[in-house]
Amino acid sequence: MEASDLFSKYEKDDLELITDQHIRIALDNTRVGFWELDLFTYEMRCTGTCKENVGLTTDSHLDYPTLLSLIHPDDLPQMNESVRNAIENEGQKYQSEYRIVYANSPIRCVKADGIALFENGKAVKMIGTTIDITDRKLIELQKDELINIVNHEVNTPLTSIRGYLKLLARLTAGSANEKVNQVIERTSRSAERLKNIINDYLSISQKTDGWLKHRNQVFRLDELIWEIADNVQTISFTHKIQVGAMPCVWIEGDRQGIGQVLSNLLTNGIKYSPNRNTVDVNLTIYGVMLKVAVRDYGIGIAQKDIKNLFKKSFRVDNGADSEGSGMGLNISEEIVYRHHGQIGVDSREGMGSIFHFSLPFVKLLHS
Repeated sequence: MEASDLFSKYEKDDLELITDQHIRIALDNTRVGFWELDLFTYEMRCTGTCKENVGLTTDSHLDYPTLLSLIHPDDLPQMNESVRNAIENEGQKYQSEYRIVYANSPIRCVKADGIALFENGKAVKMIGTTIDITDRKLIELQKDELINIVNHEVNTPLTSIRGYLKLLARLTAGSANEKVNQVIERTSRSAERLKNIINDYLSISQKTDGWLKHRNQVFRLDELIWEIADNVQTISFTHKIQVGAMPCVWIEGDRQGIGQVLSNLLTNGIKYSPNRNTVDVNLTIYGVMLKVAVRDYGIGIAQKDIKNLFKKSFRVDNGADSEGSGMGLNISEEIVYRHHGQIGVDSREGMGSIFHFSLPFVKLLHS
């Protein structure tokens, strides 16, 4: 790689401002280590920062066999495979993350990147960089532990609470004590809101490279709509969810994710139509796309708020009961986009809202 390639994204005037001192400051701040490996002799040369990134002092000797001996045995296969791919395929980048185990020192985590240099079609040298990512990995580990605590230590008892509340509601159904029924209903709603908030945060935490985890399968969307509508109807004491006639249609995607989108839209429709008692769901076909629409007859949304509606943590200030994380629509948008679809809303204040999303389908069964 030529030096000019490294600065190809900079304008000529920018390059004139970059001095050796600028580069030293940048390297000191980023703690990037540099290395090169001769692929004939396997002689390795590296900077002092590169040695520090693997737990050694700057004046220590670090050769290739020593580096391999420091890498955790479980991480060696992936590292060696990445090296092999870079050597055998010109232009293939070397990328690896591995743990360093050195004497009695704490385990360190290193990210290594590089490329192989070729002469006459044969790899002769590898060059690259290393960065110490130990702190980042520790934060990720702490986050995962917190997620596990929330998922098991909070969700498990919350599920039991919701189940007992439903049982209590059935046992007291028809009771003349209106106060008891009211308390049970409000407690059930609070438990459902808490469940939704927890699930929203868990969904955000499960993102990978900016996207939510995706579990692909082929399934009938019309059956999923009935299933989610029935689930939401079970916990709704004030509204009737009306599902229109639907075609039998199969789509390919994340069934759980699309179910979450439907659940978000239905619960929002109920929440934001406190003085109405119905929410409509319809599924229609347009060419090779299908469209799901959830309509409520509630308070509607101001035009100034619609452009921000799908932003993370945005909540409309319309005086309604808006307890929640404010992330449901943002998560729904990401799920729909991941399925190569679109999501939007048509709404006017005082006239309700129609939230809709479109998806490609793989099979349509005509009735």
